[in-house]
Amino acid sequence: MSDLIQAIGVLLSGAPASRVDAPAFRPDSAWLLVCLMRQLVRQRWLVRIVEERLTTKRDAADDEDEDEDSGDVPGLAGWSYEFHGRGCCLSSEDEILDVDFHGDEGATIDPYFFATRIFSLKAPGLPEARLAALLPGRDLVVSGIRELQAQGLLRHPPSEHVFRLPPALEALADAAGTLDFDAPDARERSFLWLGDFEALDSSVFAERVLAVREARREWLLARATVPSLAGDALAALQGLVSPDAFVVTCERVLSGPISSAMGAAIERLDALPGNASCPAVFSLLQRMSPEEHHPYSLHAAAAYLLRRQFERERVLAAVLAFARVDKVKGYGGNPYAGEFALLALEYAPEHALELVRRALRSSVPMARMRVSTVLCALDAPWSQRELSAALQSSTSSDRGDAKYLQLALARSQSEWARAVAARWGRQQPPPATSEFGFTHEEVMEANADGWFEHELAKARDWVQRRRIQTPNELE
Repeated sequence: MSDLIQAIGVLLSGAPASRVDAPAFRPDSAWLLVCLMRQLVRQRWLVRIVEERLTTKRDAADDEDEDEDSGDVPGLAGWSYEFHGRGCCLSSEDEILDVDFHGDEGATIDPYFFATRIFSLKAPGLPEARLAALLPGRDLVVSGIRELQAQGLLRHPPSEHVFRLPPALEALADAAGTLDFDAPDARERSFLWLGDFEALDSSVFAERVLAVREARREWLLARATVPSLAGDALAALQGLVSPDAFVVTCERVLSGPISSAMGAAIERLDALPGNASCPAVFSLLQRMSPEEHHPYSLHAAAAYLLRRQFERERVLAAVLAFARVDKVKGYGGNPYAGEFALLALEYAPEHALELVRRALRSSVPMARMRVSTVLCALDAPWSQRELSAALQSSTSSDRGDAKYLQLALARSQSEWARAVAARWGRQQPPPATSEFGFTHEEVMEANADGWFEHELAKARDWVQRRRIQTPNELE
């Protein structure tokens, strides 16, 4: 039996708190296993609720003539259910609990369902609160689970994605679920047996605290360059190291292989005062190619440097090169066409008109919506003219995406702009229909107003916070 599993067993046995040496495991791994045991208790409860209160609902959901796949849980105030695929999700204001059924009374755990529940808890218990503090992000929690799997501490039936706890911990799950971790004695024993010396209010363990923090720092550093983990790992590191050390960490990320992790590092640096990291950010920008790399990190680097007026002309040359790419690898268009247009409106009015026009005619709906809502918020004669020109140049095949342009004009204070929007709407034929399901046009028509209003609120806030400059050609 591993030291980690043995420590949890001793803790739950009620043994006195006698451990003082730093254990061979990190406290986040220990709390993770304790939380997984408590998750098992909750999943067993969900299975009972489904069997006792929702069996007829599930049977009805399997009937094509019925629609009983979601609703309120009978006799369980404040809880709703939703069947999906092979599982069911129960949710309340305090918790989201999702389980796939594997015929084992809820013993199989999905790592993403587990992580979602941890961060959904309105009033987490001590184990869940400590886990979220040590691993502050859904993907970091999943990464911790994958590490336990690699160490052989979790079982893999029926696939490598989901898992079960080892028999020794399954047998102790109820004890982990009923232990009052908030009781003073239980809290102290938990911190000592699980090696969580950081949580102890005592200078006696200063050396242990340093050792624990160093182990966690190394673990987080290894994940700071992983695209899916970088944002959460850097956020955790920022609270763990000195400001100077954190800047060095971000710059180390920027010098590595190009990925979206660079964008996460730049966003962290951008929130800090000073210009010390400009050379490192500029060096990354120079390494990026519009034919090869996704524009996310380039956009983050350009915004950082333009805000600090560092190498402006060379930065703008890179922005234009990336903004002029019609189709980014893996996309039907350029997903950052709208963001580059907004960057130009704020920092480079001499290029704003070109990039605004490209965004308004983009094949990426979000790019059109992003710029349309900003131009709607500005509601200046030049923005009304650009919206009108883009709307008139749209074809019947992109009618759904052009809807955003019409909505932007329809909400203008200008009578002329509203008339243009109304005329375009009258000229459009009814959207094409499909015998089965909904066409793209039907979906766009049904949701355009709601989507636009949501984005317009954000656009107005952005315009208020930024210094938007009129394109040079229109001054």
